[in-house]
Amino acid sequence: MGLLELMLGQSGPGEQGTEGNSYTLPKDTHEFVYPVAVRRDELAAFAQLIEAEADAPYLEEETDELQDVFDDVLGDAGIDATELVEQKRRTRREAESVIDHWREQVTTDIATVYVLPETDETLLAFTKLCKQRDDEADDPFDLPETFADAAALLKRLQDATDSQYRAVVHTDLLESETA
Repeated sequence: MGLLELMLGQSGPGEQGTEGNSYTLPKDTHEFVYPVAVRRDELAAFAQLIEAEADAPYLEEETDELQDVFDDVLGDAGIDATELVEQKRRTRREAESVIDHWREQVTTDIATVYVLPETDETLLAFTKLCKQRDDEADDPFDLPETFADAAALLKRLQDATDSQYRAVVHTDLLESETA
């Protein structure tokens, strides 16, 4: 009868078991995260993607020529080719920092990593950059054969971060914010 009373709103607090306990944790040492299962092979595939993108420079070699084109076509629009190149590097470095941290943590074939809410966006931005470069005919970059594994990891991260289920962990378990 307890369940029916609970569903009908007729039970009082604590009548059907113990009341929930609440704990207050310091915000400066704890963070909300999404626990996500990852495979070591997926992390290795993502690391290969990062390495392949870094080893195939494209805009870096032609920054001056690109700036000349921007200046000729757009005039004083203020687009800086050097800043554009640096933005692409920053995207790669941010993704690399996340993947390196997880690779240090994952010592078995399958393990759980803690994903901050913005982490999937970081990895998605890098993956989009790689796809765009792969689609460009004159770009020497090609997606590695293991890209499907990296994409599977990204899909699982996106599914997990769309969920309402989060955990609270100590910040010592998370990637350094100074990367």
